[in-house]
Amino acid sequence: MMGNASLRGSRLGRGAMVVATAAVLVLLASSCSKSSNTTSGGSPSYSVFVQKFRFHGLPTTVPSGNLTIDFSNRESLPITHEMVLVSLPQGKSKQDIISDANKKGAKSEDDWLHFGEIPEVDSGATKAQVFDLPAGTYALACWQNGNLGGGTGKVHAARGMVFQFTVS
Repeated sequence: MMGNASLRGSRLGRGAMVVATAAVLVLLASSCSKSSNTTSGGSPSYSVFVQKFRFHGLPTTVPSGNLTIDFSNRESLPITHEMVLVSLPQGKSKQDIISDANKKGAKSEDDWLHFGEIPEVDSGATKAQVFDLPAGTYALACWQNGNLGGGTGKVHAARGMVFQFTVS
């Protein structure tokens, strides 16, 4: 009699374990299948990546308020990038950031009002950050320096690694 009770208990335990495992797998699958522009609780999320010293994946217009950016470095060789989010004053454009970076190098970063950043993302890595943006004109820029595969070089903003967008 006691053997049947423990046998029944182990069968129930195994069934519960199978159900729990299936639930975990469903949760994992749903969290990994994020598109490039998803909304969770009304807050948009964007998958932005850098490749060949260019930002990709962010639309040119996004809604104001909180937004999440998952930033990936997809360069083919080892290099570190960053994604600095700056406000562009009235009448300024991404070209002003590029020109400033060509003149002053890394010191030009201090000329722009920061709204946050995702620092030091190595090739193959991804980091995420939430930004709270009021309406206006902004840019993503990288003031890291270095060349693909190693060595030093101009800051990446001077190479054109700047993306301008509007928050409405």
